[in-house]
Amino acid sequence: MDHAIWVFVHVMLLVYWLGADLGVLLLAKAAKRPELSFAERAFALQMAIRIDLVPRLCFTVMLPVGLLVTLGRHEGKPLAARLNHWHLGLQALLLVIVGAIGISSWLGHGPLPGGWFAAKIVLFALIFAMGIGIAVDGAIRYVLGLYALLIAIAFLGVTKFL
Repeated sequence: MDHAIWVFVHVMLLVYWLGADLGVLLLAKAAKRPELSFAERAFALQMAIRIDLVPRLCFTVMLPVGLLVTLGRHEGKPLAARLNHWHLGLQALLLVIVGAIGISSWLGHGPLPGGWFAAKIVLFALIFAMGIGIAVDGAIRYVLGLYALLIAIAFLGVTKFL
């Protein structure tokens, strides 16, 4: 994807993060207003909770998109090489954390439901391993492994099999 498009996406994430968060704040304040009926306050709170998904999603993807923007802007320069090492380290950390959460949940000791959902999380953790493999040696086997994991994750998400 063209670098300018990533910059645009990064800016739009900020806009939607801030705009939606402002809406959540106003709705949360409305939910506390004593002059409103219980139904109106409950509706305001319900809307705030639904809208809050937007800033949460923007927050979650802001750092990786910003990292891609910076890597693209500084491609071939020492800064990009340093950031790429940081990116690989972050992927390794997420592989361990997400994998541990998935495995412990699968065994019935984690914070997430077991069964198909925990299996899906374990498979998602393995995507970080594929990403590290792709970055390290560019081998096609990691790309194909990534595709296989995405298909398995989609299968588990749709069928809830396990």
